[in-house]
Amino acid sequence: MSLQEETVEAVEAQDAEVVTQEVKGEEKFDTREAIENLNLQIGDLRQQIAEQKDSQERILGLIERLENLARERENILRSENYTPAVDLNGHLVNPGENQVLSYTQDAVNSQGNSTAIFRYAPNQLYKIYCRVGYLTDLALKKGEKISFVGGGDTSAWAVNSSTVDGVPHIYIKPTVETSTTNLIINTNKRSYQLILNTSEWYNPMVIWSYGKEEQAEALAEQEKEERLINGTMSVDYDSLHFNYDVSGDSEYLPQTVFDDGQKTIIKFAKRPNRIPALFVKEKGKKGISLVNYTTKNNCYILDRVVGEMNLRFSEDEVIKIKRKS
Repeated sequence: MSLQEETVEAVEAQDAEVVTQEVKGEEKFDTREAIENLNLQIGDLRQQIAEQKDSQERILGLIERLENLARERENILRSENYTPAVDLNGHLVNPGENQVLSYTQDAVNSQGNSTAIFRYAPNQLYKIYCRVGYLTDLALKKGEKISFVGGGDTSAWAVNSSTVDGVPHIYIKPTVETSTTNLIINTNKRSYQLILNTSEWYNPMVIWSYGKEEQAEALAEQEKEERLINGTMSVDYDSLHFNYDVSGDSEYLPQTVFDDGQKTIIKFAKRPNRIPALFVKEKGKKGISLVNYTTKNNCYILDRVVGEMNLRFSEDEVIKIKRKS
């Protein structure tokens, strides 16, 4: 019995005693007023008890729901060894690094974002959304070579492909308003299984992340870059290209410029106090374009090999760099 219930019984007993006193003529005070006050107290206490019981029932219900959700979550984690990935923008629910079970990754939550990012894992389905009159661009991993592309309903979908800077792209668009089919893409390294859906919105670009493989590649590239800059890399000297013309009226003329066929290294005797803009002129293109570069020690590193470059510190202070055969 709760404290409020014990109080109600005590007040009711007191009420009964007052009535008994009135009946016996033992009225030592205004019994009617006392009875009314006691009845009010009883009503208030009963209301408090009712409200408390309602609150307790609601709290118990919430606790039970939370416990059920916790059990369900624990079962999922235990049975699937599932580790949610915070997708690069929080748009997708992806499998964990060691996920091996069949699983469908859905790009439905990428509405309003230009790029849907899947985490690659074998035996996965990737569900994407397309729209009539619009292309969806699928970019695979750089270096992969496409060996097969096939769809279930080829009459309702247009599929094309190309390679840009070593990255294979698949371009798809529906030719009818309503269609759902599958698409299989095989490369020399992987197989991609997709479910294509028509929708009023669409995924403009779709890419994949590759977890530990990308991390290992990044670490290897960083180590290679550091060894190349520091001159400790055991590579064939003939594979490095040093034949660059450097000209310009500047105190920051590079000490040397060379490339390994993939990266261009501009090395200074000391790092410039000012940060220049780097413009490149690509073969077969008119004009020059501004590009990004990284810095390491006294080096500027460009992730490509180009024929002509300009390091522009100001309008009047420009260093011209030209690659010679």
